[in-house]
Amino acid sequence: MRPLKILGLILVTFVFTQVLQLDNKLGAQTKKRPIARVFILAGQSNMQGHAVVDLDHPEYYNGGKGILTTVMRSPENKLRMSHLVNPDGSWRVREDAFCWYRTEDELKTGGISIGFAAYGGEPHHFGPEMQFGHVVGDAFNAPILIIKTAWGGKSLMTDFRPPSSGGEVGPFYIRMLEQLGEAMEDAPNKIPALKNHELVISGFVWQQGWNDMCDQDAINQYTDNLVNFISAIRKQVGIRDLPFVFGELGNGGPAEDGSMKRFRDAQAAVAAKGIKNVSYVETTDFARLPENSPNQGHGHHWYGNAESYFLLGNALGKSMVQLLKTEADADRKQKARVLILGDSISIGYTPTVQKLLANDAVVFRPMQSEKKPENCAGTDNGIANIDRWLKIDGGNWDVIHFNFGLHDLKHVSAQTGKNSNNATDPLQSDPKEYQQQLTEIVSKLKKTNARLILGTTTPVPPGAKPLREETSPPIYNEIAKKIARENGIEINDLYAHALARLSEIQRPANVHFSAEGSQVLGKKVATAIAEALANRNQ
Repeated sequence: MRPLKILGLILVTFVFTQVLQLDNKLGAQTKKRPIARVFILAGQSNMQGHAVVDLDHPEYYNGGKGILTTVMRSPENKLRMSHLVNPDGSWRVREDAFCWYRTEDELKTGGISIGFAAYGGEPHHFGPEMQFGHVVGDAFNAPILIIKTAWGGKSLMTDFRPPSSGGEVGPFYIRMLEQLGEAMEDAPNKIPALKNHELVISGFVWQQGWNDMCDQDAINQYTDNLVNFISAIRKQVGIRDLPFVFGELGNGGPAEDGSMKRFRDAQAAVAAKGIKNVSYVETTDFARLPENSPNQGHGHHWYGNAESYFLLGNALGKSMVQLLKTEADADRKQKARVLILGDSISIGYTPTVQKLLANDAVVFRPMQSEKKPENCAGTDNGIANIDRWLKIDGGNWDVIHFNFGLHDLKHVSAQTGKNSNNATDPLQSDPKEYQQQLTEIVSKLKKTNARLILGTTTPVPPGAKPLREETSPPIYNEIAKKIARENGIEINDLYAHALARLSEIQRPANVHFSAEGSQVLGKKVATAIAEALANRNQ
């Protein structure tokens, strides 16, 4: 039996949304509520989420191998997962992206964080929704609501069977729609930040397949069933080309034959049909070995590996944003645009700045690749690359926070040009050269019409290598401050801020800072940028 009342509510909601969008096109003057973007995440146990956060029992969780707190320690993940935690080490809870998820035992609602998995009690697990929520939340200016509807051990052939596939409609297809209707009505009451927003469905994500993969008949039907499922969902919510993303059943990694290979071929056949606004995400590269994972016997759950689930949510999120690129670009333009230029010290504090300003600004810095930040180094390198840096993501900056000096004041070999520990070797840029080169950089920065903030060079401790004199930063900072004052540029005195607590936040005999130290500097930079943003029109 169809849940007519609830389905009717869904249709009315979307018809009203379409009327609002039409009003906008016609230039109607009636006042409308701000929107909140809704994304439906559906499927079976892989969507429920079995990634382990912090359980490390030597027998039941393989001593913590592959859990979130472990995988975050690797150099690569330390950077790309830094947004998951607050500066004090606690798990971050987003204030602009939310989840509504009814498990078999309870209703879970709140800001995106760990815990939106099928397990009750203290949060020790997560699913694709966590990183998906971060990716999509960062992409849009409007609040985000994820409605998650997932149950373990369910097939598309029977449990989620769509009406157009013939036979009995799947009971969990109906249940999914019931929960969607409930969430659309209930979420604004449960999540205060959504109270006065119009909920607008923006996309559907499907992560499912293990049960169908175990049945040859289900494999044979899967392509047609998923095509029918996509069509049925779009008709049900009244959005003809609703963006639809589905993930490959990547558990276990590459498969050259057998039922897993046949099932993946059936999934790929859907993608090959070229249905508008449908994206197929390959996921086999996200699989990790069972011996490096907490749940070694749970191949159907990615062995509980937190890195696998993080990468899955990340890829699904990026694929959805790409389908909504035009809308995402429009939303990004509504947020302030910030550029950070600086050396490795700035690389350390940039993630904290991005996290603290996420609701108000899109914060960029030069990158060598998607995962590797670029060191802006000294002023000679700045002159060579400043034009390129200012064009990152199209330029058009509201605020630029910049710093040069720590590389300029180090000694380099006169013969090789490499870093030196010999005090008789020249400086990379002596004070006169530094002044000339920084002046040239500032002249180009000023042409952007962005609000400019100069970050002073941080202290040099005793014994740091390559050789830098402890007395050099104040000399170079005075030159930089003079240039800043002459050009009406705000000064963010990171040198003084760090010096007051240097023994607590800087590594011994090293110009770099501890993780806590980078967070301390990041807060100072974020505060300066936030003040500049608040005053940029004055």
